[in-house]
Amino acid sequence: MKDRELAKDILQDVFVSLYLKRETLGADINILGYLTNAVKYQTSNALRNAMVKDAHHQALLLHAHRQEAAQPMAPERSALRREIDKSIHTLPQKCREVFMLSYYGNLGYKAIAKEMGISVKTVEKHMSKALQALRRDLKEEHVAGLMVVTLTMQYCGIS
Repeated sequence: MKDRELAKDILQDVFVSLYLKRETLGADINILGYLTNAVKYQTSNALRNAMVKDAHHQALLLHAHRQEAAQPMAPERSALRREIDKSIHTLPQKCREVFMLSYYGNLGYKAIAKEMGISVKTVEKHMSKALQALRRDLKEEHVAGLMVVTLTMQYCGIS
């Protein structure tokens, strides 16, 4: 695992599971083997879930890009879209995922938190960080205004 916190969560889950099953497990159980297998299965599940989540995020990105390609854009909106995309790709991975799920996936904070396995408060912090970065990167007043209008229109389904 490349994520230290996820590894800690897996170990915590394994030990909680062992504790909850303590009365149903036999006294002759090989505890080292049990823990090894439990960690192996929990890790496989976490990796599988991450792959599914990544595939879902890629599908959302592809869908968003297809929608953009299908809609003719005015030159200023096209330039703004490029600036926004460039700024989005400079965001840290988690912030970018939260932003993409919110704006392109049209998910609320609770749904994003559930899908990513993080708290709603963490989603709020990532969105705040992402929006601050977008505002900073697109600091020219007219570009920032166009960005707000474009994102609002996109979020509300207006083209």
